[in-house]
Amino acid sequence: MAPVFTERRVFSIIILVLTAGLVVSTFGLDFADLGGAFSPMFFPRIILIVLLGLAALNMAVDLHTPEEQYPIEIWPVVIISIAFVAYVLVVMSLGYFISSFAVGLVILLALGLRNPLQIILFPLCGAGALVGLFNHVLKMPLPSSPFFWWI
Repeated sequence: MAPVFTERRVFSIIILVLTAGLVVSTFGLDFADLGGAFSPMFFPRIILIVLLGLAALNMAVDLHTPEEQYPIEIWPVVIISIAFVAYVLVVMSLGYFISSFAVGLVILLALGLRNPLQIILFPLCGAGALVGLFNHVLKMPLPSSPFFWWI
């Protein structure tokens, strides 16, 4: 009989509980009247609700999938964690697009993706789409690049 509480299942439950706590914490916050504009918590709440749904789906899949033994690889986690810390430190000085593109490259390489077209295209399209959406459609500027004024 397989153990009920495996490492993967416990982490799935922890991620679900933490995400649910973050979603609940976004409700009841008071902000100044913005005259019909979106609350500053509008987009973070949407992202957290999507993350909550994905965490619930991940937990359901983990609970219904037989557990297989895999060797634990710590280096991708360490590399991605360092990339996120660096991202937070440089996003205001380098701008959103350049920082997001760079951290996307690091994440894809750390996860083992080796197709050069995908490694370049995914971060480029992801960061570019968000810059286009926020800066040019929603008129909610992201940190801009000191090198290129349009991104």
